[in-house]
Amino acid sequence: MASRDSENSFDGQAAPISLTQLIRWRRDVRRFKADPVPDALIDRLLRLADLSPSVGNSQPWRIVNVKDSAVRAAVVENFESQRRKSAEAYSDERANLYSKLKLAGFDAAPVHLAVFCDHDAAQGHGLGRQTMPETLESSCACMVTTLWLAAREAGLGMGWVSIVDPATISAMLGAPANWKFIGYLLLGWPEEEHLDPELERLGWQPRTPFETRYSELGSSPSTVGASESGQRAKMGTVTLVGAGPGDPDLLTVKALRALQSADAVLFDDLVAKPILACVRPGAQLIDVGKRGYRKSCKQPDINAEIIRLAREGLSVVRLKSGDPLIFGRAGEEISACQEAGVPISVVAGVTSAQGAAAGLKVALTHRDYARRLQFITAHDRRGHLPADIDWASVADVAATTVVYMPKRTLSELTEAAISHGLDPNMPAIAVANATRPDEQVLLSSVGKIAAELDAAHPDGPVLVMIGEALRHATTADAKEASTLASAIGGLPIAS
Repeated sequence: MASRDSENSFDGQAAPISLTQLIRWRRDVRRFKADPVPDALIDRLLRLADLSPSVGNSQPWRIVNVKDSAVRAAVVENFESQRRKSAEAYSDERANLYSKLKLAGFDAAPVHLAVFCDHDAAQGHGLGRQTMPETLESSCACMVTTLWLAAREAGLGMGWVSIVDPATISAMLGAPANWKFIGYLLLGWPEEEHLDPELERLGWQPRTPFETRYSELGSSPSTVGASESGQRAKMGTVTLVGAGPGDPDLLTVKALRALQSADAVLFDDLVAKPILACVRPGAQLIDVGKRGYRKSCKQPDINAEIIRLAREGLSVVRLKSGDPLIFGRAGEEISACQEAGVPISVVAGVTSAQGAAAGLKVALTHRDYARRLQFITAHDRRGHLPADIDWASVADVAATTVVYMPKRTLSELTEAAISHGLDPNMPAIAVANATRPDEQVLLSSVGKIAAELDAAHPDGPVLVMIGEALRHATTADAKEASTLASAIGGLPIAS
């Protein structure tokens, strides 16, 4: 991510990122942009990391900012040499996979930091390390973790390179004999974002359940250090929940119960903030928003995160705006869970179309004007107008059509529909942020709605309703009523 802005796939919120989010998104980054990182930012992050706890307050870490291009090149050469040696430990399929892994980001990372542990550090007067001297190195690891989290909060990614020869690197950098090499860190703006580690995504090693690393002594007959096969993690559950169009009063009772019993909630960008306030205090809130035409979380990553959380034994809610089964990619998430053996259920929600129609007091079906209701999407996987729209159905005067996600392609859609016989004077109503306090309504006709929506340029989710039944929309705004009357040749009922 290049900066903390609204287009960021993970931290594009005005509110600070939670510690839970930072820990989950603290991925080992190996794919960087070459854009420079301001020295002032690196200085701030290093000073923040320097506040990390250490045994006896010894602060044994020693950090070298490697800016010399010749030294950097030598480090890369050493990495390549050690990588080839490491490959000899693997065979067959594992060796083939190892050869494909990207294990460092030397090619683009603008910042190189070498971290050492000073074993002769006098500070702290030896407190805590006389019996366990290795706590000095543990303290350095604490500092690196703090730096990692601070970098992620600032929008930077960090990679920890360990496939180098410590003695050679120490000699290259002129480190004193009492400095033990801890690791070589690469920092920069990530080229891509993922919710799961690359090694897990590429099939090298998945994360295993928490229970395989946890035991209790005295509360049960279990043995400390039980093997992975000796402990079996409880499988969690996943519930796809429809959040409705925005008004929290439109949440179903079942949806509210799911939110108040969830351990983790993965929510879309379009979910209204008041609905997030209904989530049980203490539950993990994970923003996996998909933002149209902008940088977003990738669906496979979301699927993997849902499954991983469930395998940790958590009650997971996947919260989607409107109804999860209508243009919500629910099918992909349901299939992913079923293939992984994760129990999944669905809680239906009020669709945006229903919420918008209710606010306008207009029936989407009508015995005299609309005997069919159809929902269509205005963009495909690439963000273009779908090529397989049934234009004859859209032009059907006996149908009400609701168009989801129409902002970018509405002009193209209405032109095509008119060319296939749809009356340009057919009523059309655009609703932005349906049922929310900032709801906007544009009352128009098919021939004019695209230009008017473009001029209004509303923020938030938009849908467009088309059909003869809309001529009887109710509106509380006299100016809107007059506009609709002149646009479509009918007078809406005053509310």
